[in-house]
Amino acid sequence: MNYIQVSILFCIKQLKGERTAYGIYHLLTGKKSAQTIQDGKIFGISFLFQSFVYLDKRSFETCVAYLKEQQYIEETENQKYVMTDKGQARLEDELTARPFHPALDGWKFASSTQLFLARITLFIQTLSNLQYFQKGFLPISKNPEVIQWVKTYIMSQKQTRQELAAELFEELRTCLKGCRERDASLFVLQLTGYQRVGFTKNQLAYQYELDEHYVHIQLLGVIHHIIEKVSKNNESFHVLSSFLRDLYLELPLTSSTLKTYSWLQKGKTLEEIAYIRRLKESTIEDHIAELALFVPAFSIDAYVSPKQQEEIISAFEGLRTNKLKVIKEEVKDDVTYFQIRLVLAKHFT
Repeated sequence: MNYIQVSILFCIKQLKGERTAYGIYHLLTGKKSAQTIQDGKIFGISFLFQSFVYLDKRSFETCVAYLKEQQYIEETENQKYVMTDKGQARLEDELTARPFHPALDGWKFASSTQLFLARITLFIQTLSNLQYFQKGFLPISKNPEVIQWVKTYIMSQKQTRQELAAELFEELRTCLKGCRERDASLFVLQLTGYQRVGFTKNQLAYQYELDEHYVHIQLLGVIHHIIEKVSKNNESFHVLSSFLRDLYLELPLTSSTLKTYSWLQKGKTLEEIAYIRRLKESTIEDHIAELALFVPAFSIDAYVSPKQQEEIISAFEGLRTNKLKVIKEEVKDDVTYFQIRLVLAKHFT
C-alpha cells in the first residue's frame, strides 16, 4: 500500500461510516470549509489536513476502489464506508511499520508550512552561495515574494554572512535533535546549497527504500516540528523565528470566522452579524461552530441552554454517534441541528 491509501484507510476507520469518502478527499487536499474543519476535529483526523495537496480526485477514487477491492473497506451507503476486520489488521501493521510523524498537525500549520519551507530553503541556498561569492545561481523558488523576502532579510542583518550561517546551523541542529535520525536526514538532504543540489522526494524515497508519499508526509512532520519548537521559544531561535513572524497564527481559524469572531466580541448577535456581513445565518452558524471547536474560552451558553446541553449530551452518550439526524430524533423538537453541532464541538472533541 502507498501512504495515501494508508491515510485514507485510517480516515475511514475514524469516520465509522458517518461521512462520505469525499469528505476525506477535501481534508487531505486542504479544502477549508466549515464541514471539513469540523469533521476533522470531531473525528480526530484534522492533523492530516492538507497533507496531500497534490492528490487529484481521480487518484483518490482509485485509492478508495483499491481498498474496497482488497476488502479492507465495505460500502454501507452511497460513498460511505466502514473498515473491515481485514482492513483493521492491515492498518495496524502499516502504522506499526510506518507511523504518522508525531509532530504532524496539518490544520494548525497548513497556513504557514509552504511559505516557511520556501523561505528557509531559498535562504539556505542564497547564504551558502554568497559565502563562496557566487551570485549567479538559479534560485530554487520562483515565487517573487519569497525571493524579495529573502533579499530583504539578508540585507537587514547586521551580522556577517558567516555568523548568520553559523547561527542558523545551530538553530536547525537544535530543532532536528528532536527528530528521528532518518527524518532529520530526509530534511537535510532536500536542501540545496553551493555546488550541491537537494534531493527530490522521489530520490529520497529511492535512497531510503521508502514510499514517496511516506517521505512527503514525514517531511511535513519535520517542518511542523520545527515550527512548533520555534514558535514556543522565539528568543532561542533568532533566525528561524524571523521566517515565521508574519505567518504563525495562534487561532487556526478561517479568515471569515475571524471576522465573525471580531463582531461577536463587540456584542453583536448572530442575526446582526449575518445582516452586517451580508451572509446567510447558516454561514454565521458554521463560524460559531468553528469557534466552539477551536477556542477553549468560547461559551456556547448564549446559543444552547444548560438544560438543552444536558439533553444533547445524554443522547450522544447513549447513542455514541456523530450523526446529527440520529441524535435529533432522540431530543426534543425545540433542539436544532445547530445546537447539536455546538454541543458536540464543545464537549466531545
